[in-house]
Amino acid sequence: MAEVVSLSEAVAELVHDGDTVALEGFTHLIPHAAGHELIRRGARDLTLVRLTPDVIYDQMIGMGCASRLIFSWGGNPGVGSLHRFRDAVEHGWPVPLAIEEHSHAGMAAAYVAGAANLPFGVLRGYTGTDLPAHTPSA
Repeated sequence: MAEVVSLSEAVAELVHDGDTVALEGFTHLIPHAAGHELIRRGARDLTLVRLTPDVIYDQMIGMGCASRLIFSWGGNPGVGSLHRFRDAVEHGWPVPLAIEEHSHAGMAAAYVAGAANLPFGVLRGYTGTDLPAHTPSA
C-alpha cells in the first residue's frame, strides 16, 4: 500500500545529488512546489528531463541545481526565453549546463520505453534531420 508523506519528506527520501529528475506537467499542473523543494534543499548535479523546460526548470538551473538538461524545446510562449538556461549554456553560469536535445516525439518514445522497462524507444522521426549529428543518443 502506498504511504502518504509530505512533499519535503518525499524529496528528501527519493531525490539525491546526481540523480535524474523529470518534473512534467502542463500549465497549472507543473510541479512548481517540487522544484522549489529541490532548490530549498540545495540539490546539485541533477540531470533534469522535461519535454518543454519551463520557468521552474529555469529557476533550478539558475540556483545551480542542474548540470545537464534533456529536453525537446526550451522556452515558454507565455513568458519568453529561459534566461538562466541560456546563461548556463553560453557562459557556464552559475554552473555549466550540458544539453541533450530531442524532438517531442523522441522524448515521448523515451518515456514510453522507460515505462516498459526497455533500454530505448524506436523512432524513425530523426531520419533526414541533423539532430543525430548534435545529439549522439538520438
